[in-house]
Amino acid sequence: MVHALDQPFTVTGFQFQVTAAVGYAVSDGIDVSPDELLRRADLAMYQAKNAAERDAVPYHPGLETGALHRKRLGMALRGSIEANEMSVVYQPIVRASDLAVVSLEALVRWDSKEFGRVSPAEFIPVAEETGAIHDIGKFVFQRACQDMVDWPGLRMSINVSPAQLRDPSFANDLGAIARRHDVVPNRFKLELTEGLLVRNPTIAKRKLARLKSMGFGLSLDDFGTGFSSIGYLRQFPFDWLKIDKSFISELGTNPTANALIQSMIALGDAMDIAVVAEGIETVEQLQLLRLLQCEYVQGYYLAKPMPAAEISALLARLGESRRILPELELPGFESGRSALNLQS
Repeated sequence: MVHALDQPFTVTGFQFQVTAAVGYAVSDGIDVSPDELLRRADLAMYQAKNAAERDAVPYHPGLETGALHRKRLGMALRGSIEANEMSVVYQPIVRASDLAVVSLEALVRWDSKEFGRVSPAEFIPVAEETGAIHDIGKFVFQRACQDMVDWPGLRMSINVSPAQLRDPSFANDLGAIARRHDVVPNRFKLELTEGLLVRNPTIAKRKLARLKSMGFGLSLDDFGTGFSSIGYLRQFPFDWLKIDKSFISELGTNPTANALIQSMIALGDAMDIAVVAEGIETVEQLQLLRLLQCEYVQGYYLAKPMPAAEISALLARLGESRRILPELELPGFESGRSALNLQS
């Protein structure tokens, strides 16, 4: 059934492809009602969907705990903004050449009265499933607009979910919020992953063109983790690409990672797209990225995400230069390696 549904089909000249997630349940000999059996199969189906399984997934009791927790998270999310449980923190993005703060990334945090601090990796997928992501996205954007008034000259990166981009009113809503707070759209970079681009490239192209025409900058997040990122850079109007931290963590220790990062930076230069490396955790990683002439860097070594008040205090302390660290001297490498042969 899965492979049969995988076959592309054509409607009025347009080609479509549908993927299927299949879950099933079998009566264990105990008296199980048809409704209960269907509920179990439904749980298994969602497990297959969330894990992107290509095979049918059988029901097992272990699925109950995760499903119940997600349901409780979804219910708690509904009133989280009104209950002031959501907040926004900001992580600086630094120009590698002079270590000056040039931009900030807005990151949502949820301190639930019921669950405590909930990781975005846990609640964002639930928010996408339940539709709460639309209100959360507006909350983050509005809070960023309010805080940016105190940070003239800095740009702001906002993460956008594929579910948000599918909303027909998404672009207009962002424009209205920006106008209400007197913030010009070109101060924003909207960070997108490949999700929507893979599933609906025609729709994505139209929506990204609309956002671009309004003045918003566009960034392809987690670059290098998908299968067709280079193609997307050619098809879509991206201004920035962000090298995923999984590559940065191996920088200097894995020759393959070194070569890949060098190639990504060269690709950005060739296509006139700014490159940001995220996940910088050591001075060695920062030094190597500067040797490779990566334009922008971000990570805990430079600055952790912090509330707006701490960002304002940081900027006041840094002064006009906004240099987040003293100038680093890049020592020579004993093996005689240079930015041109790091992959060896």
